[in-house]
Amino acid sequence: MTPEPSKSQETKPEADQDDRQQYYDKGSVELAVETPVMMKRLEKRRAMAENAERLLIVLCGLPARGKSFVARKLLNYLTWRGNQCRIFNVGRYRRQVASQQADDACDANFFDDSNQAAARIREEAAKLALKDTLDWLEDNQTNTPAPSPGSMGDSASSFETTSNCRDSFYYGHVSHTSRRQTQRIAIFDATNSTKQRREWILDQCDKAGEESGKETGVVFVESICDDVELLNENFRVKISTCPDFANMSEEEALQDLQRRVQKYESRYEPVDVSGPHSYIKIFNLSSRLMVNHVYGRLAKVVVPALMSFNTGSQPIFLCRAGETKAMRSYIEQQEKAGGPSLSRRDSYAVLDSSSSGYDGAKKRLKGDRLGEGGLRFRDALCEFIGDEGMKLLERKKKSGHDVTGTSISGLRQRSPHAFSCLVMSSTMPRALETAAWEKLPFPVKDVSNLNPLDMGDFTGMDLEGIKEQHPEWYKHLEREPFHTRFPGGESYGDLINRLESVVIDMEQHLGPTVVVSHVSVLQVLVSYFRSTPVTECTGIEIPMHTVMKFVPLRGGGWLESHHKLVPDGAELPPPLAGAQQPIWGDSSSCLPTRLGSSPGLNRRVGKGSKTKA
Repeated sequence: MTPEPSKSQETKPEADQDDRQQYYDKGSVELAVETPVMMKRLEKRRAMAENAERLLIVLCGLPARGKSFVARKLLNYLTWRGNQCRIFNVGRYRRQVASQQADDACDANFFDDSNQAAARIREEAAKLALKDTLDWLEDNQTNTPAPSPGSMGDSASSFETTSNCRDSFYYGHVSHTSRRQTQRIAIFDATNSTKQRREWILDQCDKAGEESGKETGVVFVESICDDVELLNENFRVKISTCPDFANMSEEEALQDLQRRVQKYESRYEPVDVSGPHSYIKIFNLSSRLMVNHVYGRLAKVVVPALMSFNTGSQPIFLCRAGETKAMRSYIEQQEKAGGPSLSRRDSYAVLDSSSSGYDGAKKRLKGDRLGEGGLRFRDALCEFIGDEGMKLLERKKKSGHDVTGTSISGLRQRSPHAFSCLVMSSTMPRALETAAWEKLPFPVKDVSNLNPLDMGDFTGMDLEGIKEQHPEWYKHLEREPFHTRFPGGESYGDLINRLESVVIDMEQHLGPTVVVSHVSVLQVLVSYFRSTPVTECTGIEIPMHTVMKFVPLRGGGWLESHHKLVPDGAELPPPLAGAQQPIWGDSSSCLPTRLGSSPGLNRRVGKGSKTKA
């Protein structure tokens, strides 16, 4: 007698059939397991996913391919993030060595393989440059961040927890932002045109690692350009700025550079695409990237940055949200009480002194709307951006190029307006109102990344109150204002983490970009464009009702100018003696003025930049 099938046997084919039906939605539902093939393939990735404290980025490519441009952009971006970064340009070493041994070290004949004396000089320069590079990577005892709450925890036990303030750290914790300052990244800028040269670099890194016991991660970044028109443009830029051509006419310099490139082309060996090394190939200045064995920090930080860099002329506009009703109310109360002149710069910027209660101050901080002055600034900003956009459009038309930009998704913009514009704003109502224009109804990309510094449990409190109620925490703030994290909130260093994507968006957009945010956020962003130490950003002045315009320079820097759109836009005066001083996200500084840098920092701009009134 044949046994009847069990219930489980009856349902198994049906379950298997259901799984197969869901294949296109979910794929296999089997549990992932380790197999020899999988483990072998993932071994390289496992090694690369570990973030080494030391990283060497080796640039490769023929002359005039944009290597130094990429190096400068990476230097600025990585330094702004908090990493210790430095460029070692072999050409600079070559000129120094050659100046002591030869008179014609700059012309094309110097790069001829048959010129053995010059070859020895080039070899010596490369050795000196790489030695200095590895020595610098090894010397990581400088610029170590000082202890602070939320970062270094050696003083954590002295901080008393109260009912109004929760501990935001634990003993021994080191914040991610603080750890970055111990990570060194060197950029070795040279042609590195042969496989032999690149293998020599790897061997020297291995030897240095054996001596120090610390591994150095190495990634090759190769810049490839086969666009003839782009090459001709690069040639003209190089001969106008490179010291090698300082004593030549334009025609002589161009011919000499072309001969130099030909000599390099005869021996150039591209990075092997099937090789085991980590590399990033950049084609025609970021129009296409090829990435191999790049994981961890490189994938998350370096690759997006390289994809965003371009040689466009798109302007970037930064401004604070407009004046709010609460700000105007406070100013009027100060005037009635005989307060200081409105032209005097405020120390902290505050809510109106009639704000009563901790919760009430907190509510007004986030939801206040534009007042009359803020609405005037909004309208003036709309007109200003319209004029700037049309000027950019005219310049592009004169150059024979009518493409107005790309969207964040990479698709060409089909904008109903005359020009394309990326408008980004915080989620605060006052910022959204400032960025909403009837005459230019561009979509506003409101992102919480642009929200002001979160002061956590101290939101709405004044600095004097914090000092009185939490003296130990306040001492940390005085000692380390950049890394000190507000309990339950953020530090200035934390702002960098959420602003990285904003910087990438601004860099990659090919049309005008407008960012409406708040003082703490804008201070961090301005330090990026000025190439000034981000740890000193708390001293940067962000004027009210003023647009800060940044235009890219060919070398990778930015030209800065200021445009005050509402002349009567008043700064908040310091509060009267004894008045409540809750700190506002639109304040000139969330920190005491004595913790900021000297006034001279407010006027300092990046290399090659200037400020206009």
